[in-house]
Amino acid sequence: MTRTLLTLAVVVVLLLAFRWWTSGGERQPPATVAAAIADGAQVLDVRTDREWAGGHVAGAVHADVTGGGFEQAVAALDPERPVYVYCASGTRSGRAAGKLEGLGFAEVINAGGFGRLAAAGVETER
Repeated sequence: MTRTLLTLAVVVVLLLAFRWWTSGGERQPPATVAAAIADGAQVLDVRTDREWAGGHVAGAVHADVTGGGFEQAVAALDPERPVYVYCASGTRSGRAAGKLEGLGFAEVINAGGFGRLAAAGVETER
């Protein structure tokens, strides 16, 4: 019984840590994000190079959050303007949003996954 409780406690702690690690940025519905992007909002794609090459939001800045050079790539963004961050599902964008907040970005929106944005009508390109 004690071993089972210990295992359960470890799993809960790991789940909470994962949620905290990937929970940066405000979340908004895809339609709201699509409207902001159409109005010229700053957009950051934090997916891998391969994912980026397969299609991305038109005009987005690319900075792979899992690779090196993230901080250098986001230097192209204005930290005083809102930035909309997306990945494939919303997990890496949450992680990247937390990093941007730590770098002093005033407003960071976790825009979620690329597929949801494309389905909401955001202009994409290859």
